[in-house]
Amino acid sequence: MPTTPKNIELYITVAKKLGLQTEMVDSGARSPLLISKGDKFTLINTKSPGFYPTVGRWNATFTSSKLLSQTILDRFGYTTIKTIFLQPSLFKTQTALLKQIKNEKLNFPVLVKPNYGCDGNNIDIADNATQLKNISKRHFNNNAGFLVQPIINQHEYRILVVNNTVQLVHSKENHHIIGDGISTIATLLNTIKQSEKDIVFINWQYKKLKLSPTSILAKGMIFECHLTRKPSCTYYKTKDFDPAMERWAIKLAKDISSPVVGIDVFVPDTLSDPTSYTIIELNSNPAIYYLPLRCNDIVTGPRIVEKVLCDYFEI
Repeated sequence: MPTTPKNIELYITVAKKLGLQTEMVDSGARSPLLISKGDKFTLINTKSPGFYPTVGRWNATFTSSKLLSQTILDRFGYTTIKTIFLQPSLFKTQTALLKQIKNEKLNFPVLVKPNYGCDGNNIDIADNATQLKNISKRHFNNNAGFLVQPIINQHEYRILVVNNTVQLVHSKENHHIIGDGISTIATLLNTIKQSEKDIVFINWQYKKLKLSPTSILAKGMIFECHLTRKPSCTYYKTKDFDPAMERWAIKLAKDISSPVVGIDVFVPDTLSDPTSYTIIELNSNPAIYYLPLRCNDIVTGPRIVEKVLCDYFEI
């Protein structure tokens, strides 16, 4: 299996190939990479790798950008995953917070996670209103903002658009083990990395499937072990995209005026029906460093980075 350079190393390699100047900026935890040509520059974050976090010219004044809200996307006519954002500091009492949650129309189970979480860290899964109430009390007592989302069991895809051109579409799948009809679930789980396992999600799977760590996993049976899905090449396209999907993705990028956007979507059936899409999130800093490792593709990552830099610096 091919190795993969870090995202930032990929940018440095391509930038130097194009004759651009590169410099690591010492600014604390993020320490971004500065890529420049004359008085024009872009900053690439090392801790949140991706495209165009900051672009502009010297001596310009910038304001920090924020992710587009669910409300804005809804106004554009896109279907988004229903997300309830809750900030305890906005409620005078715990009772007021719980009343707000009770008034929401929720279909259980639901996912509960902190606003600052990532990759499925610090998640909770509530199967009923009582569990959600107890989890919400904990967040209130910690004065920690959190969000509540439904758990949707549909196909997931990442669509990457660069300057109104779809560059890549691939599937995303749960980390999982496959039964051999001999080994226990615990034995099979011991063969995978700790980072690919989430104890909350695993315990929920045991409960949902009525299994335990000592259960023999039937041959061919899949046991999912992490909520966050990873890129896969089960479905993988770098050209000849589905026309309906392509039109939809380009329109979305134009609607939000984003030169680069990674679109994560749930699709119940076929990519050819964009009306069925549910947007999970949009990322203006989508990583591509994983393509060699996850998708066995050493060509597409550098090509995409080169397009981004060439388009921006007008090379």
